[in-house]
Amino acid sequence: MRQCFPFLNKCHYKYRWGVLGFCIWLVLGAFYCFDIPTSLHNTLQTHFADIMTAEAFELYYGGLYSLYSFANIFLPFISGKIRDQKGDRIVLILMVILVMIGQSIFVYGVHQKSFMVMYLGRIISGWGIESVVPTQTSFISPYFKDDYLGFAVGLNEFFATLGSILTMYLCPKLALEYGLLVAVSSGIFFNSFSLICGIITVMLDKHAEKHLLDQVNYDQVKYSVLRTSENRSPRQSKENNKCVINNDIQQENIIEVEQQNEQQNQNGEDGQIISQPDVVQAIEMFPKIFWLVSWCYALIYSSVLGFINISVGLLSERWFGVTEESEIEAGFVVSIMWFITGLFTPLFGSYTDKYGQRSFLLIFATILCTFSHLMIWYVFPFLSLILLGTSLALAFASAWTGIVFLVRPDTLGKAYALVIAVYNFTFTLVPLAVGALRAYYGTYFYSQIMLSILGAIAFILSIFIYQLDKNQENILDGNGQYAISATSLEKNFPNENAHLKED
Repeated sequence: MRQCFPFLNKCHYKYRWGVLGFCIWLVLGAFYCFDIPTSLHNTLQTHFADIMTAEAFELYYGGLYSLYSFANIFLPFISGKIRDQKGDRIVLILMVILVMIGQSIFVYGVHQKSFMVMYLGRIISGWGIESVVPTQTSFISPYFKDDYLGFAVGLNEFFATLGSILTMYLCPKLALEYGLLVAVSSGIFFNSFSLICGIITVMLDKHAEKHLLDQVNYDQVKYSVLRTSENRSPRQSKENNKCVINNDIQQENIIEVEQQNEQQNQNGEDGQIISQPDVVQAIEMFPKIFWLVSWCYALIYSSVLGFINISVGLLSERWFGVTEESEIEAGFVVSIMWFITGLFTPLFGSYTDKYGQRSFLLIFATILCTFSHLMIWYVFPFLSLILLGTSLALAFASAWTGIVFLVRPDTLGKAYALVIAVYNFTFTLVPLAVGALRAYYGTYFYSQIMLSILGAIAFILSIFIYQLDKNQENILDGNGQYAISATSLEKNFPNENAHLKED
């Protein structure tokens, strides 16, 4: 029996907004845990002051993010492969559980004053955090790819940033009022709530799947989508293309597909017409623009998150003074950036749903990212953080959602695993470089210069992306060969009943 149905059309499921309403809570607990070390930077430094110097602490502290990122260069390929073979549901639940386990180990490491145990906890929870977002995007795309994908993914990002805002606001207060252990343990509570929402989401998705499979012939749908995407030129727009199906020929092909499925069942790859490529094959299979978008997004993401990791320390050093009370003030200022990111991402997502222009918005994102890092040191950080949050929102609404239109639905898990691997590769190096510059020069100024340079490199890549996108008639906006998918069957079948089950 099939484990997943990547080509199934769910955009007309009447409870799809209910599915989204529960699914968006999955990332809140994950990103609450992600930013706990940042929000408690000064408190953790005081906690370890009796066993290491401040300079040594900065290097070990950078490892909390560098090892997190290094492990996630590889681990998402495991979750991506599980997703492509078994479906999104099992990965969603598994990743939330991993975040809870990892955060529990991290709490124990803080209690024991052991960075080695804390590193282990961050690696495990990091696997869950980095995999839950792309799996969530993959999960909701069949429900909204035709109309509200940018808005739906933007809502996910809003709740992810809400988790970061809560961390920056609550953790310093909890540490000051109840102690460090209570503050770091609060992440387990938020993840418990996310797990409950995940279970409800899975139940609703099973209902949607059962309801839709009762109405369509899945093998016929799957064959038609693959056959059409193979015969379609990337330079054709979806408004000018229709798939005319000869019923007799198609019936013969469906029999052939079923024979292939039967053979693949014996090999343990049930329900897949085309076997999944490995990483080397994926490099050859995915288009050039996919790799440029991945690296551009990685540089923006690493630049912004590289600042977030040192934000409390930098703002305390430059503007507020180095005290435990300054954590609250610095955390509040940083939460403004996350609030702007969360607020603007659904708005920019709605804009791309209606007007497209993802490649242009990506250029704008890189410009804001570059100059925001320079402004933070010279201008009181409110305006700078607003612009930095806007740049991250633009990158997410343009680059992250555009990936959906560049690859086949049944390889989306592997595609997002590659994107995660790329930005975690860069993010592995950034915290180490930032910490080394801080330790060598005794100031965060040169760290900000380096982060600004990352934004400038992303700007150069975005220019190439814009040119490629225009040459292929806005492939990032859904006009490419993979625009035909499970969620656009009605547009591609002249006979509206061609994909329905026969009585």
